[in-house]
Amino acid sequence: MKTIVIVEDHPVLISIYRNKFLAAGFQVEIASDGESGLELINRIRPDLIMLDLAMPKINGIEVLKRVRANPLFQSTPVVVFSDSAWTQQAWREGATLVLSKSGHSPSEVVEFGLGALQAAEGRPLEASLATNLAFLAGGSVSSPGAPENHLPQGHVLLVEDHNEVRTTISAALELAGFEVTGVASHATALDQTAVREFEAYLLNRICPDGLGLALSRQLRQRYPFTPIVLYSTLALPITAEQRLTAGATAYLTEAGDILKPGGILVQLIAEAKTALSYA
Repeated sequence: MKTIVIVEDHPVLISIYRNKFLAAGFQVEIASDGESGLELINRIRPDLIMLDLAMPKINGIEVLKRVRANPLFQSTPVVVFSDSAWTQQAWREGATLVLSKSGHSPSEVVEFGLGALQAAEGRPLEASLATNLAFLAGGSVSSPGAPENHLPQGHVLLVEDHNEVRTTISAALELAGFEVTGVASHATALDQTAVREFEAYLLNRICPDGLGLALSRQLRQRYPFTPIVLYSTLALPITAEQRLTAGATAYLTEAGDILKPGGILVQLIAEAKTALSYA
């Protein structure tokens, strides 16, 4: 069994990468800072390393330097995924691939990681990426041009300030048949609500310009029946009283629910339509 070490400090991204690589048959080891990442790499000698650069304790560039200085890891594939200013330096320090988080979804990052490993084993990178595509989509291989069987579920406003998380949740909602408008702040969210109404609102618990509870209260005053779902990628607690006072329909803390909220929203939208018909 192949082993991968993932050095990443964002809990939602950790969950995505772990699940994808486990499904591919890997043994997956996680480090949430550069120091523990180095210790883990030296101890277990992985077949593949996935490395963020902006890390606590020891940054990813220093991790990469120390890894490449060790003769045991000079040919080990190291895939860097980051939006930091150090990406060019990562190439110079010996990264196998350097990917932008904002330019690549987590699934694409995983795809390139699998391809880099297979290329290191002598298989062409392009062929590896094509083979991995169906696995990363979470389904079976389908013929080119096969139509997707999705009924339109409505338009969701997603408020999430982390680009990679917003991209991932948006993709999951689109696969479930939703149209998605994704924004990074409460101010932009309120601007969007001035333009049109949405069938549901999906709000991160905390954004740089405010708490999701406060935005939920504002939205609930305008839209008494529309589902408003709060979530926390850090599993931050709120009481039932806080949720009800803010007018939130539901609060998600489990990674599986946050990453695949489509089913929950379908149910809540149906319930809201029923309630509205009796109002």
